[in-house]
Amino acid sequence: MPFIIRESHTIEVESRLLSLAVSKDGLRIAYALADGNAYFCDQSGMEISCVEIEGRAGLIVARPNGGFVIGAIEGNLSAFDSDGNPAWTYAIGGGVEELCAESATIACLDGAGEIHLLDLNGTLKAKLNSSNAEKLSFDSGGRSLAVISSDGWSRTYSPSGESQIEREPRSDRGERVTAICFDASGHLVIARETLGLAGQDEDEVEIEWWTPLGERVDIQGLDTRCTCLHSFSTGVLAGTFSGEVFLLGRNQDKVELWKSDYAISSLLGLGKDILVASWFHLYRISSETSSDANDEPKWQVESPGIVDFLVTDNNKSLICIGGEDRNDYTGEEPILILNPHTEPIWQEEGSSDPWIQDLELSQDGTDPVGELDLSDDYSEFLTEEEQQQMASGLSPSDSRDDKDLMSDLTDAFEVQLEDKPNNEEEDIMAGLIEDVGKHRISPVANSGEDRKVSLGADESAVVKLDGSDSYDPHERIQRWLWKDGRGNTIGEVKNIRVRLSKGKHRFELSVLDDDGVWTTDTTFITVE
Repeated sequence: MPFIIRESHTIEVESRLLSLAVSKDGLRIAYALADGNAYFCDQSGMEISCVEIEGRAGLIVARPNGGFVIGAIEGNLSAFDSDGNPAWTYAIGGGVEELCAESATIACLDGAGEIHLLDLNGTLKAKLNSSNAEKLSFDSGGRSLAVISSDGWSRTYSPSGESQIEREPRSDRGERVTAICFDASGHLVIARETLGLAGQDEDEVEIEWWTPLGERVDIQGLDTRCTCLHSFSTGVLAGTFSGEVFLLGRNQDKVELWKSDYAISSLLGLGKDILVASWFHLYRISSETSSDANDEPKWQVESPGIVDFLVTDNNKSLICIGGEDRNDYTGEEPILILNPHTEPIWQEEGSSDPWIQDLELSQDGTDPVGELDLSDDYSEFLTEEEQQQMASGLSPSDSRDDKDLMSDLTDAFEVQLEDKPNNEEEDIMAGLIEDVGKHRISPVANSGEDRKVSLGADESAVVKLDGSDSYDPHERIQRWLWKDGRGNTIGEVKNIRVRLSKGKHRFELSVLDDDGVWTTDTTFITVE
């Protein structure tokens, strides 16, 4: 069984978590929920303030000089101090699609495809027109901003908006950039895949290194899609869809450090160790190489939801994780607040429930607080039948009726097999296996909530159709398909932007898994 640490505090939420951030000094936590509000808490998770954001709170990042910056889904970009008091607002057209901040610069992507570069006081420094941009990332010193585009292009810019590197796709079609970061020496590191269309001298998945002068200096191949990259003191950490964690260096250095059973969603350096988010767990692993990539983590934490968010402060003294379990029939999952330097404890087998773990019995057969004496005789509270079962050493599940029923079922199945030739026995078993195979777990399409948006000055509205909350339990979605109200296909990617006129518009999202199973969801956008 594994070593674990327990959360120091939890934050209960009433609706779906959209974004999560920790202040640079580690004293405050901010998060946005699907109810449209932004919440500010202290280190213990105690709420300090709740702020209603015009246009609904979406993305939140820590402001380098203190407090937070919040981008509205259908509104402006705003800065707040650590307690949720407003500092400034910058007008954005079409809402904030992507947001990051580092050193003295804040970068945001609006709904119309423009990138705004602001100083920490909300003053515009430059605008960049990048209609296909979908991801922004600063280097650690804020000297370069990397922009990933959906068409496979990658570009970097200075904080004042000057172009630095332009990396064009190496394939005519089907190429996309799946992850990006800057290493410790300032090289741009790009993970690309070509979706089965790689050339003879290429791998389908490759990691590229680019100098600040725009020269490609190394390429390394991977066997599976790279889901995340993170700069580390001794190289670059890469997480994959197959669950591997690699430490990559230039000159073809590649070491597998560890492997999860599930895809890696994010990585974070913690001194010489690494925090790995995978499915419902956060793991702390060592960066030191060993002969076995399946060495046990130093500790792990099981989250109530899939770890969609992993955030920390500058000193990495406080970690927050959050996400939902993707089940409509359960309540919202809490945010967990962790001290990563907590001494881990050994989780005993059969005690996965934290409440059960706390019931550590003393040697005299009583619980630690003296509320449950296991030596007491509770037989007087049993029925006469239960007392007889207790005296004979049988539990209620050992009743004769249950035993007879299971015996009859077993005998009937064995007689059925005895009456069949060997080849027919195999057919029976094959049929059973086939029946089990039919119960595949289908993917779940999620086209987003119905929305109302306002007309712009040009009598239209730019709206992002977001299917990123769609999921497959085995993470095997192979295809996305958006259709308009007339049934016309308008996109085959997870997220698309559409320009709409006044009125009510219907859109349908279908997703396909690798078992060939489609599911569909519909959303309505009303432009007023």
